[in-house]
Amino acid sequence: MQKMNLHVCALALLLFGSIATVHGRALDIVDDSNDVDNSIETEPEPEQKSHARPFDADWLKFTKTPPAKLQQAAGATIEIVCEMMGSQVPSIQWVVGHLPISEIDDLESNQVSEDAPSAIVRVRSVHIIDHMLSEPRTYTCVGRTGSKTIYASTVVHPARSSEIMAREKQYPGNQKPRIIYTEKTHLDLMGSNILLPCQVHARPRAEITWFNNENQKVVQGHRYKILSTGHLLISDIKWEDMGNYKCLARNVEGHDSADTFVYPVLKEED
Repeated sequence: MQKMNLHVCALALLLFGSIATVHGRALDIVDDSNDVDNSIETEPEPEQKSHARPFDADWLKFTKTPPAKLQQAAGATIEIVCEMMGSQVPSIQWVVGHLPISEIDDLESNQVSEDAPSAIVRVRSVHIIDHMLSEPRTYTCVGRTGSKTIYASTVVHPARSSEIMAREKQYPGNQKPRIIYTEKTHLDLMGSNILLPCQVHARPRAEITWFNNENQKVVQGHRYKILSTGHLLISDIKWEDMGNYKCLARNVEGHDSADTFVYPVLKEED
Protein backbone atom coordinates (compact mmCIF):
# COMPACT_ATOMS: atom_id res chain seq x y z
CA MET A 1 0.00 0.00 0.00
CA GLN A 2 1.45 3.34 -0.98
CA LYS A 3 2.43 5.64 1.86
CA MET A 4 0.82 9.05 1.28
CA ASN A 5 2.70 12.22 2.12
CA LEU A 6 1.41 14.69 4.69
CA HIS A 7 0.02 17.24 2.23
CA VAL A 8 -2.03 14.66 0.33
CA CYS A 9 -3.36 13.28 3.62
CA ALA A 10 -4.39 16.77 4.73
CA LEU A 11 -6.36 17.35 1.52
CA ALA A 12 -8.08 13.96 1.79
CA LEU A 13 -9.05 14.57 5.40
CA LEU A 14 -10.43 18.03 4.64
CA LEU A 15 -12.62 16.63 1.87
CA PHE A 16 -13.82 13.82 4.12
CA GLY A 17 -14.40 16.14 7.06
CA SER A 18 -16.49 18.53 4.97
CA ILE A 19 -19.12 15.84 4.35
CA ALA A 20 -18.94 14.07 7.70
CA THR A 21 -21.91 14.36 10.03
CA VAL A 22 -21.94 13.40 13.69
CA HIS A 23 -25.15 13.56 15.73
CA GLY A 24 -25.27 14.44 19.43
CA ARG A 25 -27.40 12.41 21.79
CA ALA A 26 -30.13 13.55 24.24
CA LEU A 27 -30.49 16.94 22.55
CA ASP A 28 -33.73 18.88 22.23
CA ILE A 29 -32.92 21.31 19.41
CA VAL A 30 -34.82 24.58 18.94
CA ASP A 31 -33.56 25.22 15.40
CA ASP A 32 -32.64 21.80 14.07
CA SER A 33 -31.87 23.14 10.60
CA ASN A 34 -28.81 24.90 12.07
CA ASP A 35 -28.24 26.68 8.76
CA VAL A 36 -26.53 29.65 10.36
CA ASP A 37 -22.75 29.44 10.51
CA ASN A 38 -22.02 30.57 14.06
CA SER A 39 -18.28 29.90 13.90
CA ILE A 40 -15.74 32.72 14.16
CA GLU A 41 -12.04 32.80 13.37
CA THR A 42 -9.78 35.30 15.12
CA GLU A 43 -6.95 37.09 13.37
CA PRO A 44 -3.64 35.25 13.98
CA GLU A 45 -0.43 36.92 15.02
CA PRO A 46 2.34 36.95 12.39
CA GLU A 47 4.27 33.69 12.70
CA GLN A 48 7.81 32.64 12.03
CA LYS A 49 8.36 29.85 9.53
CA SER A 50 10.15 26.79 10.77
CA HIS A 51 12.02 24.31 8.60
CA ALA A 52 10.90 21.53 10.98
CA ARG A 53 7.26 22.03 10.03
CA PRO A 54 5.67 20.70 6.82
CA PHE A 55 3.11 23.52 6.58
CA ASP A 56 3.74 27.18 5.79
CA ALA A 57 1.07 28.27 8.30
CA ASP A 58 -1.10 26.88 11.07
CA TRP A 59 -4.59 25.86 9.95
CA LEU A 60 -7.75 24.86 11.80
CA LYS A 61 -11.29 24.13 10.53
CA PHE A 62 -14.57 23.00 12.07
CA THR A 63 -15.76 19.57 10.92
CA LYS A 64 -18.84 19.83 13.16
CA THR A 65 -20.00 23.18 14.49
CA PRO A 66 -22.16 23.11 17.64
CA PRO A 67 -25.78 24.25 17.10
CA ALA A 68 -26.65 27.90 17.68
CA LYS A 69 -29.60 27.11 20.00
CA LEU A 70 -30.79 24.27 22.23
CA GLN A 71 -33.86 23.88 24.43
CA GLN A 72 -33.51 21.89 27.65
CA ALA A 73 -36.30 19.49 28.58
CA ALA A 74 -37.14 18.71 32.19
CA GLY A 75 -34.70 16.18 33.61
CA ALA A 76 -32.76 15.84 30.34
CA THR A 77 -28.99 15.73 30.04
CA ILE A 78 -27.72 17.90 27.21
CA GLU A 79 -24.63 17.09 25.16
CA ILE A 80 -23.10 19.78 22.92
CA VAL A 81 -20.72 18.33 20.32
CA CYS A 82 -17.85 20.22 18.72
CA GLU A 83 -15.35 18.80 16.22
CA MET A 84 -12.43 20.37 14.37
CA MET A 85 -9.35 19.40 12.43
CA GLY A 86 -6.03 21.15 12.00
CA SER A 87 -2.28 21.12 11.92
CA GLN A 88 -0.23 20.08 14.94
CA VAL A 89 -2.63 18.88 17.68
CA PRO A 90 -5.63 21.22 18.05
CA SER A 91 -7.06 21.66 21.53
CA ILE A 92 -10.71 22.31 22.40
CA GLN A 93 -12.00 23.87 25.58
CA TRP A 94 -15.41 25.15 26.64
CA VAL A 95 -16.23 28.57 28.08
CA VAL A 96 -19.47 28.95 30.05
CA GLY A 97 -21.07 32.40 29.91
CA HIS A 98 -20.16 35.41 27.82
CA LEU A 99 -16.48 36.10 27.22
CA PRO A 100 -15.18 39.15 25.33
CA ILE A 101 -13.47 38.29 22.05
CA SER A 102 -10.32 40.02 23.30
CA GLU A 103 -10.04 37.47 26.12
CA ILE A 104 -10.49 34.33 24.00
CA ASP A 105 -6.95 34.50 22.63
CA ASP A 106 -5.63 34.68 26.20
CA LEU A 107 -7.23 31.40 27.27
CA GLU A 108 -4.78 28.72 28.27
CA SER A 109 -5.44 25.25 26.92
CA ASN A 110 -6.45 22.67 29.54
CA GLN A 111 -5.47 19.72 27.34
CA VAL A 112 -2.14 17.93 27.61
CA SER A 113 -0.57 16.80 24.33
CA GLU A 114 2.75 15.83 22.83
CA ASP A 115 4.69 18.45 20.87
CA ALA A 116 3.72 17.47 17.32
CA PRO A 117 4.65 20.06 14.67
CA SER A 118 4.08 17.59 11.81
CA ALA A 119 0.73 16.15 12.96
CA ILE A 120 -2.72 16.50 11.42
CA VAL A 121 -5.46 15.75 13.94
CA ARG A 122 -9.26 15.70 13.99
CA VAL A 123 -10.47 16.18 17.57
CA ARG A 124 -13.94 15.80 19.14
CA SER A 125 -15.18 17.36 22.37
CA VAL A 126 -18.55 17.03 24.12
CA HIS A 127 -19.77 19.42 26.81
CA ILE A 128 -22.32 17.79 29.14
CA ILE A 129 -24.96 19.72 31.08
CA ASP A 130 -26.27 17.36 33.78
CA HIS A 131 -28.35 19.84 35.76
CA MET A 132 -31.39 22.03 35.16
CA LEU A 133 -30.64 25.57 34.07
CA SER A 134 -32.41 28.53 35.68
CA GLU A 135 -31.76 30.94 32.81
CA PRO A 136 -30.43 30.94 29.22
CA ARG A 137 -26.70 30.25 29.16
CA THR A 138 -24.02 30.47 26.48
CA TYR A 139 -21.50 27.66 25.94
CA THR A 140 -18.59 28.42 23.62
CA CYS A 141 -16.37 25.83 21.98
CA VAL A 142 -12.90 27.35 21.56
CA GLY A 143 -10.34 25.60 19.35
CA ARG A 144 -6.70 26.49 19.07
CA THR A 145 -3.60 25.30 17.31
CA GLY A 146 -0.43 27.38 17.10
CA SER A 147 -1.47 30.92 16.15
CA LYS A 148 -4.98 29.94 14.98
CA THR A 149 -8.10 30.27 17.14
CA ILE A 150 -11.69 29.53 16.11
CA TYR A 151 -14.84 29.36 18.19
CA ALA A 152 -18.61 28.87 18.03
CA SER A 153 -21.29 29.39 20.68
CA THR A 154 -24.49 27.61 21.67
CA VAL A 155 -27.23 29.28 23.72
CA VAL A 156 -29.10 26.75 25.87
CA HIS A 157 -32.57 27.78 27.03
CA PRO A 158 -33.97 26.34 30.31
CA ALA A 159 -37.05 24.12 30.53
CA ARG A 160 -40.45 25.81 30.31
CA SER A 161 -41.65 27.47 33.51
CA SER A 162 -44.38 24.85 33.85
CA GLU A 163 -41.72 22.14 34.18
CA ILE A 164 -40.77 22.65 37.83
CA MET A 165 -37.58 20.98 39.02
CA ALA A 166 -34.61 21.83 41.24
CA ARG A 167 -32.52 24.33 39.30
CA GLU A 168 -28.73 24.42 39.00
CA LYS A 169 -28.32 21.17 40.97
CA GLN A 170 -26.58 18.14 39.50
CA TYR A 171 -28.91 15.23 38.80
CA PRO A 172 -28.62 12.62 41.59
CA GLY A 173 -27.44 9.04 41.16
CA ASN A 174 -24.91 7.25 39.01
CA GLN A 175 -24.21 8.09 35.37
CA LYS A 176 -23.01 5.78 32.61
CA PRO A 177 -19.70 6.75 31.01
CA ARG A 178 -19.61 9.28 28.17
CA ILE A 179 -16.33 9.87 26.36
CA ILE A 180 -16.15 13.65 26.12
CA TYR A 181 -12.71 14.26 24.58
CA THR A 182 -11.08 12.13 21.93
CA GLU A 183 -9.41 12.25 18.54
CA LYS A 184 -11.19 10.90 15.46
CA THR A 185 -8.02 10.83 13.33
CA HIS A 186 -4.33 11.30 14.07
CA LEU A 187 -1.71 11.52 11.31
CA ASP A 188 1.97 12.03 12.02
CA LEU A 189 5.37 11.14 10.62
CA MET A 190 6.84 7.73 11.28
CA GLY A 191 9.10 7.79 14.31
CA SER A 192 6.93 10.35 16.12
CA ASN A 193 5.42 9.91 19.58
CA ILE A 194 1.64 10.38 19.62
CA LEU A 195 -0.81 10.84 22.50
CA LEU A 196 -4.39 9.60 22.00
CA PRO A 197 -6.73 11.23 24.55
CA CYS A 198 -9.72 9.52 26.15
CA GLN A 199 -11.43 11.81 28.67
CA VAL A 200 -14.56 10.43 30.32
CA HIS A 201 -17.58 11.84 32.17
CA ALA A 202 -18.97 9.17 34.54
CA ARG A 203 -20.24 8.51 38.05
CA PRO A 204 -18.75 6.44 39.60
CA ARG A 205 -15.40 6.76 37.87
CA ALA A 206 -15.03 4.60 34.77
CA GLU A 207 -12.36 2.00 34.10
CA ILE A 208 -10.58 2.62 30.79
CA THR A 209 -9.27 -0.09 28.47
CA TRP A 210 -7.53 0.44 25.12
CA PHE A 211 -7.57 -1.92 22.14
CA ASN A 212 -4.98 -1.74 19.36
CA ASN A 213 -5.32 -1.83 15.56
CA GLU A 214 -5.74 -5.61 15.70
CA ASN A 215 -8.55 -5.28 18.26
CA GLN A 216 -6.31 -6.75 20.96
CA LYS A 217 -6.16 -5.30 24.46
CA VAL A 218 -3.19 -2.94 24.73
CA VAL A 219 -0.46 -4.28 27.00
CA GLN A 220 1.84 -1.71 28.52
CA GLY A 221 5.36 -1.91 27.16
CA HIS A 222 8.24 0.17 25.88
CA ARG A 223 6.14 1.60 23.02
CA TYR A 224 2.64 1.62 24.55
CA LYS A 225 1.77 3.35 27.81
CA ILE A 226 -1.67 4.05 29.29
CA LEU A 227 -1.39 7.17 31.45
CA SER A 228 -3.25 7.82 34.71
CA THR A 229 -5.53 10.18 32.73
CA GLY A 230 -6.66 7.30 30.52
CA HIS A 231 -4.76 8.63 27.48
CA LEU A 232 -2.70 6.25 25.35
CA LEU A 233 0.91 7.17 24.51
CA ILE A 234 2.44 5.40 21.50
CA SER A 235 6.16 5.93 20.98
CA ASP A 236 8.06 5.77 17.69
CA ILE A 237 5.04 5.02 15.49
CA LYS A 238 5.61 2.64 12.59
CA TRP A 239 3.76 1.83 9.37
CA GLU A 240 2.33 -1.34 10.93
CA ASP A 241 0.70 0.78 13.67
CA MET A 242 -1.84 2.14 11.17
CA GLY A 243 -5.48 1.44 12.01
CA ASN A 244 -8.24 2.02 14.56
CA TYR A 245 -7.48 2.24 18.27
CA LYS A 246 -10.48 1.89 20.58
CA CYS A 247 -10.92 3.43 24.02
CA LEU A 248 -13.53 1.60 26.12
CA ALA A 249 -14.86 3.24 29.31
CA ARG A 250 -16.94 1.12 31.66
CA ASN A 251 -18.63 1.42 35.07
CA VAL A 252 -21.57 -0.23 36.84
CA GLU A 253 -24.06 1.82 34.79
CA GLY A 254 -22.78 0.86 31.35
CA HIS A 255 -20.06 1.67 28.84
CA ASP A 256 -19.04 3.96 26.00
CA SER A 257 -16.32 3.66 23.36
CA ALA A 258 -14.54 5.84 20.82
CA ASP A 259 -12.22 5.00 17.90
CA THR A 260 -9.15 6.90 16.76
CA PHE A 261 -7.67 6.16 13.34
CA VAL A 262 -3.87 6.40 13.43
CA TYR A 263 -2.05 6.98 10.13
CA PRO A 264 1.78 6.94 10.20
CA VAL A 265 3.10 9.00 7.28
CA LEU A 266 6.33 8.41 5.37
CA LYS A 267 8.82 11.24 5.76
CA GLU A 268 9.37 13.20 2.57
CA GLU A 269 12.82 13.27 1.03
CA ASP A 270 14.78 16.43 1.78
